Amino acid sequence: MKAIIIGAGIAAVSAMKAIRRQDPDMEITVYGDEGFYPYRRLRLTKDINQGPLSDALLIQKESWYSENHIRICIGNGATGLDPARHRVILSDGTADEYSVLLLANGARSNVLPIKGIDRQGVYSLRTLQDASAIWEQARRSRRILIVGGGVLGLELAWSLNQMGKEVVVVEVQPRLMPKQLDEKASRILLNVVQSFGVSVHTGTRIKEITGESFATGFRTDDDPEASCDMVIHSTGIRPNIELVKGTGIRTNRGILVNGKMETNLAGIYAAGDIAEFENRVAGLWNYASLQGEVAGSNMAGAERNYQAPAAVTILNAFRTSLFSIGQVEEGSYDAAITDFDCESNRYRKICFRGNKISGVVAIGSRKELPALRKAMEEQAGFRSDEQDRTVSEFMKLLQDQQQASRPMPQ
Repeated sequence: MKAIIIGAGIAAVSAMKAIRRQDPDMEITVYGDEGFYPYRRLRLTKDINQGPLSDALLIQKESWYSENHIRICIGNGATGLDPARHRVILSDGTADEYSVLLLANGARSNVLPIKGIDRQGVYSLRTLQDASAIWEQARRSRRILIVGGGVLGLELAWSLNQMGKEVVVVEVQPRLMPKQLDEKASRILLNVVQSFGVSVHTGTRIKEITGESFATGFRTDDDPEASCDMVIHSTGIRPNIELVKGTGIRTNRGILVNGKMETNLAGIYAAGDIAEFENRVAGLWNYASLQGEVAGSNMAGAERNYQAPAAVTILNAFRTSLFSIGQVEEGSYDAAITDFDCESNRYRKICFRGNKISGVVAIGSRKELPALRKAMEEQAGFRSDEQDRTVSEFMKLLQDQQQASRPMPQ
């Protein structure tokens, strides 16, 4: 048996580990189009101000692959598939045959149809090569526009702010991170970001990036032209499904998979940012990791089904910690408990639908995250009188319950 994995991100590495746990002898070959060993993509926005990144960014040390008898071919991606002959066509002109195949070749940055977005000095951040190019240009720039006020855009804004750059963030939604934060949390976050001198414009869109060959400014829906000497856009992802066109593998926004992470063609799996499960392309690190693990297990002969974990959004920027799980917007829950300290900007909100936690948002601390995520994933139930406690009282109750339910050490 031979497994081929196309792509070299967290889904691919998780699949390799799962295969090895299940089958120490299965042949594993990995093809990745980037010239780097699998790395932690999440760190790119956080560390851009530190310049070219070190080996600490790697998911596994280079030696791990040889120690686990995995053949990894970096800088040689797939350009085509031939499912009828179980073959992968590669960018170096060769082909390779597989018994089982995992498509984990991810996604690319979504590019909005903005006039001038193809000018020099306009970047998106998806790869290590992108990060290096952005760092080089940022060193020479004074005023930088970031299109998109989500987690990645804000982490970039913080990194560039730490480089001493003047940063402008433009977000089309009426507030920052509206899918992850309620109105109060968004307002707190906005105040924190602006307190560091970052200019934030919400509820407006970029209609043009101006300049001749190089970006020198921008126009929004409601403002005259403003200057900048660099633009970075962070406005979502687009799965790399072009590889499977004409192969019979079903796609929508991503490659359609079932609970085993298997496509409609037997023996071909998909995981990570390229996979679409139950009408959703998750685009989240923990989802990609678990999907890769499930796919790898099934590729090696196990019977395992994927259950989506609680979707956690974490932001560490502007000397503030933030996390959000589930639905926290007004109207999405039956009851909620909150607390807020205006001096420290500490805010916590736990939402309930029925007798279960349906959403959580916290600014100022992440220490509650593990217990709350565990309660949501285990669908723990809470009586109405327990939902009437203060946040601190509820957290004490939750931690006591979870401590009591732990198995005794042998």
